[in-house]
Amino acid sequence: MSKVRKTENGAPQNAGGVMIAEIDRDLLSQRAYERYVERGREDGQDVDDWLTAERELRERRNPPNHGT
Repeated sequence: MSKVRKTENGAPQNAGGVMIAEIDRDLLSQRAYERYVERGREDGQDVDDWLTAERELRERRNPPNHGT
């Protein structure tokens, strides 16, 4: 197992530069598609849908720790 290190922004990474808390790509794809449908199937915002879905899934996996 590779040693965990942190990047300049504090995000944990392994020695290969891949995020430790990987998100299931199928689940991410499904959520991005759901966002597309929710927006009325308007083209041109696929990257925004993907990044927002990724953020949502990461937050769901590791909720922010407020107040501590």
